[in-house]
Amino acid sequence: MFQNRSVLTGTALGSAAVKQILADNIVKFLSFSGPCDSIPALERVSHRDWERVLLWLDDTGLAFYFLQKLKDTNSADVIPTALLSRLETNFTANQGRVEDMSRRLDALNHRFNDAGIGYVVLKGLSLVPEFCPYAPLRHQGDFDYLVDAQSLSVAQRVLVGAGYAPKDSPSSQEFIFVMPGAAAPSRSGRHYSADAPHAVELHLDVWYSDLHRLPSLPNLFIVSRAKTHEWNGFAFPALTDEDAFVLQVVHACQHLFGQWVRMSCFFEIGYFLKRRAHDTAFWNRIEQRVGDSLMLREFVVLVCELAAKLFASPLPPMVRAWGARIRPGPRVWIEKYARLYAFCELPAYQFALFPRSKLVLFLQNQYEADTTPRKAVDLKGALPLSRLSRIVSSVRRNPSLVLNAGYWKHQLVVRRSIFHALAGLRYLCEIPRWLWLNRARVHRHL
Repeated sequence: MFQNRSVLTGTALGSAAVKQILADNIVKFLSFSGPCDSIPALERVSHRDWERVLLWLDDTGLAFYFLQKLKDTNSADVIPTALLSRLETNFTANQGRVEDMSRRLDALNHRFNDAGIGYVVLKGLSLVPEFCPYAPLRHQGDFDYLVDAQSLSVAQRVLVGAGYAPKDSPSSQEFIFVMPGAAAPSRSGRHYSADAPHAVELHLDVWYSDLHRLPSLPNLFIVSRAKTHEWNGFAFPALTDEDAFVLQVVHACQHLFGQWVRMSCFFEIGYFLKRRAHDTAFWNRIEQRVGDSLMLREFVVLVCELAAKLFASPLPPMVRAWGARIRPGPRVWIEKYARLYAFCELPAYQFALFPRSKLVLFLQNQYEADTTPRKAVDLKGALPLSRLSRIVSSVRRNPSLVLNAGYWKHQLVVRRSIFHALAGLRYLCEIPRWLWLNRARVHRHL
């Protein structure tokens, strides 16, 4: 059974604490093993608190996995009827979106085939059924393609011919295209509809070391090592099973070091582990695939152990063996910070006092040290005030901007800068504890 029920029904906790406890209970409810196969009635949780948790479920990508588990365990009465109805409505809309997106993907694939482009479809529908049993359970906001360098210019022209327009990208290895005039969703749940905007991303590589000052992983995936993936009557080139798993690991770490990752990434990896944890032949291929890359091996341990911590997914024997040999720094982060970080506040919709998003910098420093002089901690990125500085400079040059409502309406970076400043303070305050935990870990193994 779930813990903290008595706490939830008390009156002393604030909404933020109730939301955190609800979120924690929902994650336990979604576990792949253990005693929790039902969720208790939480009669005294307010409608407003459930609203906040459903928003959290949308942001984490867990909303429809939660809805499906409610149905499977006959627990749908746990949440208010109106909010359950909203979940059902959004799920129905997402079913329509998946149908529409699949047709769009097939049309683009035919254009690419006709143009002789070498490509592989990444993520999205290629994850069904290995990582997701039913496509509408996950939301898809874009199409991702790995393309040959020699095919890039042709693929870009094909997308322009299909009505897409190029958009700036933070990486030189990624090229983003959007449909002009597509507006961002204006209300909750709107992004699930078929007419909500989507993007197309062309990738020459999937690991952007330049974004996070991390070592490169060159030629991790190549177009020629693809297989044909069939889904719902459609067929397209996709990654092999072992490449798809490594991609999910790298993708999760990419977002992890970007200081925000959807918890559904770890749920889907947990689902995969539940099905394949004891497939010895598969894990032998993973061992060959990872090779002697210490960083990639530790990424596999990190992502699999975090999936296990959150959703009680099984760990393959090979991953357990790798985990036993992991370095002290990453091991401390996995044991003391990983689960805390997974539940960190989402800057998309709320602030918190001293948010936890920058605690991942402790982990990031462990891999920066592979290519730079070793440091116990690195303060770069802790307090990124450059955006705020640019706003201050603009106001100094043109003081009338202070009273310009239109200018401030578009300065979402103000909120983000404040959020990052508070998260940076949390990181700085955590440094002494981090250093102490690492020293203790090293001393235990001397």
